[in-house]
Amino acid sequence: MKWITKSVLLAVLLLPVLSGMALWLAIDDKPKLQTRADLTPEQIARGKLIFRQNDPRRLKSGAIARVALDQQELDLAINYLANQYANGVAGLRLYQGRAHIDASLPLPRNPVGQYLNLTLALKQTSDLPEVDHLSLGQLRLPCMLAKPLVKWALNTLQPAADRQAFADIVKHVLFQPQRLTLTYRWQADLPGKLRGALLTPDDQQRLQAYQRHLAELSRTDNKSLSLTDFSKPLFQLAAQRSASNDPIQENRALILILTLYANQQRLTKILPESRLWPRPIWRQITLNGRDDLVKHYLVSAMLAAYSGTPLADAVGLFKEIEDSRGGSGFSFNDLAADRAGTRMGEHAVASPALARKIQSILANADENQMMPATADLPESLSEAEFIRRFGGTDGEAYKQLMQDIERRIAALPVNRE
Repeated sequence: MKWITKSVLLAVLLLPVLSGMALWLAIDDKPKLQTRADLTPEQIARGKLIFRQNDPRRLKSGAIARVALDQQELDLAINYLANQYANGVAGLRLYQGRAHIDASLPLPRNPVGQYLNLTLALKQTSDLPEVDHLSLGQLRLPCMLAKPLVKWALNTLQPAADRQAFADIVKHVLFQPQRLTLTYRWQADLPGKLRGALLTPDDQQRLQAYQRHLAELSRTDNKSLSLTDFSKPLFQLAAQRSASNDPIQENRALILILTLYANQQRLTKILPESRLWPRPIWRQITLNGRDDLVKHYLVSAMLAAYSGTPLADAVGLFKEIEDSRGGSGFSFNDLAADRAGTRMGEHAVASPALARKIQSILANADENQMMPATADLPESLSEAEFIRRFGGTDGEAYKQLMQDIERRIAALPVNRE
């Protein structure tokens, strides 16, 4: 019994030392990766094309399908997600039968190091990939230790129900050099399952509160209303609720509800349970006297509030370039609305203090305090005219006008320090 007691005491004494050594090996002073994702309009166009070519909604429920993605596309997606959700950098390497996900994540200030550099190695199996090993800095964890650590991280980042929904449809993942092929069985009810899993009960309660108030506001004889007819009372409600709730989450819920309503989209597309909630009456909402600008403004605000400004900027610019090729034409008015909405959405979730400041301003703001003047800006430009007058998105004339638009937006009360 003595040797058992001594062994236990020795283990207890060595545990802090071993933990300290592991921490020292795992954390680095410099990031291994440094290139951040910057989504361009062309990359978004490529993503849309891939989805159209592989849209699973055209399949019958239960049908088997395959989709192939190259390493560059997946690498960009992983890097962007790391940027937005962990303020880090990530990358993907695909080999025959295996894949490596690399990431450099910044850490809070500490005496050991500033970055966590990790590599997650996955190996191909007969169905879903398995963890082979995990490297944290200079510390390499074998499968036996890496698996539970990865599972804990996934439980922290993603709802278990969401992961299970994906696991139920994915049948096989094939790793090849520079290429990944996914075989899946489509389930028609999957979108509804995933949407519900992405929203916590608290999220749903917030959405219901703003949906109920918006439904009350829509019961008016006016068929067309200014955005401020809705934004003022909704942000007043947000300020009241933030006294006992997270103001960032309140702002996100408000912006989502208002964006869906302005675009006449039912909340049931995101949350099927909302079919039992009060339904608002559709009214035309305008900004600067136009219903197209309010849509640009709110969609960009929602993207910024939920996803981040690089994606919102790229989507807005992509839409204008796409319109110049045969749609409504390139519009600096629309871009101004995109940028103004992005800045609002960005500030609305930047910090609890700034979230409350935005609530205070928008609870009383008129249109000219939310959106700059745009009547003098060029619009309805064909692609040829846009290039001739402004030199495209790399032209000096384009850059100068965009700088002027940015100055107008920066002068709005919602953007002042």
